[in-house]
Amino acid sequence: MKHVFSAALIFAFLILSACGGSKSNTPLVVNQDTISNALRLAVDNSILVAVTGFEAQASGLSTKAATFCEAPATATLSAAQQQWALLVEQWYRLEAYKFGPLDDDIVFPAYNYIDSYRLRGTDYTATVRTEIKAMMNSSESLTEAYFDNKNFNQVGLLALEVTLFETADTQSQQPTDILNEFTSAPRKCEILKGLSLQLLKRARYVEEGWNQQHKNSDEPYRELFLSNRLDDGAEPLTQLLASIQEHLDYLQQRNVVTNTSRISGHAWRAVTASIDEIESLLKGDDDAETSFFKLMRKSGFATSVDTVESNIQMARDSITLQDPVQFEIAVAQLDGNFKREIPNGLEVELGINFTDGD
Repeated sequence: MKHVFSAALIFAFLILSACGGSKSNTPLVVNQDTISNALRLAVDNSILVAVTGFEAQASGLSTKAATFCEAPATATLSAAQQQWALLVEQWYRLEAYKFGPLDDDIVFPAYNYIDSYRLRGTDYTATVRTEIKAMMNSSESLTEAYFDNKNFNQVGLLALEVTLFETADTQSQQPTDILNEFTSAPRKCEILKGLSLQLLKRARYVEEGWNQQHKNSDEPYRELFLSNRLDDGAEPLTQLLASIQEHLDYLQQRNVVTNTSRISGHAWRAVTASIDEIESLLKGDDDAETSFFKLMRKSGFATSVDTVESNIQMARDSITLQDPVQFEIAVAQLDGNFKREIPNGLEVELGINFTDGD
């Protein structure tokens, strides 16, 4: 009787196992639910990570700027410069998602005040240099409100780069000269701290909008986005793919690797972060039940996935070689993938023909 009972238990266990199955054995079906799930994972594992990461790096720069100004030295200057570099890399991850809190004001969107070059590809370095000299020679109080009221082309990452990586008098990039200017002209430290705080406030606005409350809504933008309740009526996945396509178009059309971060020499590391972010968004986590690439392969677009991955590798190779021409070719190919192969593979109609320079 014992043996009969044991056999019955084993049989029941096998039946239950076959019915229940584990997530990893559940066939992936391409439908609205799985696409929505892939989008949710992309938001939580990529977009929100980029958002909170940027706020954290901005906070780190504000802290390191204050530390440097309290004890000016080669080591603390280097730490502040390195933190600026980390902040720029994180920005190039976040910049691919130029919608929602990052771009929710027709006149004064947050992204303008973070990266002035992004608006229309204008190099405002000369403007920033003139403004820093004027602030150093002025007797006006450099309050928080003073920096908040600055034009978008006088603040942000570029203004911080000019402040941290060169002298205002001779534009020397030697650490000793930069340190000497900070110690001999205390107002420059006030400029550094003021610019750092102003950027941090923009970063916090974006982070709070995504995670806590978006504009006049009582909900975070994450909830509005994933529940398809966007202000302009756009489809969330359409908006996401179009935003990345615009970002890639911007990297190519505006010659970002040759026209930005020229004082710090940090452009290649910045665009590496962009490529990393885009690949991560498409691939998702290896252990995740779904991702955009997994859905495309399941729906018969494996060749398209291979094409995208090949173009990502081409971009990486061009970065390794620091070849601007090849990088722009690779990015243009990826731009085309986000206009054709990826929307087709996910059955998304973009309905746009956008050029960032327009």
